[in-house]
Amino acid sequence: MTNLFQTPIAHWLGASTTETPSVYRTTFAEHHLGNIWIRSLHGGVTGAMIEVSAEAETRRQLDRDAALMIVTNSTDYLRISKDVDLYTRATIQRLSRRLSVVDVTCWQDNEETLIARGVVTIKISD
Repeated sequence: MTNLFQTPIAHWLGASTTETPSVYRTTFAEHHLGNIWIRSLHGGVTGAMIEVSAEAETRRQLDRDAALMIVTNSTDYLRISKDVDLYTRATIQRLSRRLSVVDVTCWQDNEETLIARGVVTIKISD
């Protein structure tokens, strides 16, 4: 299987897998802060991690190497974030030969207290 995190943004985010399938992590770094006074993550970090997680989960579920391209991304920001690691759970709602639709939830301390959620549609090409 190819590396799940193939993009420069995934590297910048510090994206990694966890021991739980479909759960990914962004290791907190100072350059992720959007508001230094309240020490919250930049919304773009959260949004980018939603996209990166959706792509990683699609790659994990595919039985072949393929080029992926995000077609749409809708993100709902639910709570303010903190200066700690960010976790995501990616759940594929549909995976066909040419399309993947992935729901992604984001949390920090407790998976029951979401800070954001998103839906990503990905085009799959050989």
